[in-house]
Amino acid sequence: MKKVLIAMAFAFTASLSMLAQSSIFNNPANKAYFGIRVAGEVTCPGEVSEDGTGISVFKNGGGVEFGGIFNAPVVANFYIEPGLKFYYNTYSMKGDFVGAIDNSSLIKSVITKKFGMRIPVMAGYHFDFTDDIKVSVFTGPELEIGFSAKEKVSSRTIDVSNDLYGDDAALNRVDLLWGMGAGITYQHVYFGVSGSLGMLNMLHDSDFTFHENRVSFTLGYNF
Repeated sequence: MKKVLIAMAFAFTASLSMLAQSSIFNNPANKAYFGIRVAGEVTCPGEVSEDGTGISVFKNGGGVEFGGIFNAPVVANFYIEPGLKFYYNTYSMKGDFVGAIDNSSLIKSVITKKFGMRIPVMAGYHFDFTDDIKVSVFTGPELEIGFSAKEKVSSRTIDVSNDLYGDDAALNRVDLLWGMGAGITYQHVYFGVSGSLGMLNMLHDSDFTFHENRVSFTLGYNF
């Protein structure tokens, strides 16, 4: 029995060693590369909260993102991937709150439109099942800097656009999000799904708190 246990332990250790040397976990052909990315995103604005009590004021919206990444191998199949991306997205106020702003029902909608750039720095690990197919998981911080944010108020008589980054700013320009996701690469083509959680209060000079989150569906090409 003792010999059997020793043999099993030896076999288990050997199998772990083989896995560690396998290209699935440690591909000797790893090299740095650049890639381009384009994504569609679902904007998921959080609740507006004060003293632990939150109210869902905004509806989910949508947007697009485009830019590039640099994938740098570190050790085995572990990598660091910084990027530079530009985005445009929107979300809108729920109808109940639009009515609360104007009891006369002249206001039809209140829509927030934003444009800016993002600097993500993801840390990830990829699993190379074949020479052509890789699956990756990743997480990391993302700095977001807003260039423009407009609030469009549409009424039955006139449309008004307000600058949310102006002198009487309603929103902060800078956000820090934490991203996480997974992707699959076939040869040079990449597809990924990720989520990002806003960590900073986006309301400027306010006792209320509000965070912006999103889900992204990304298509890319690696050179």
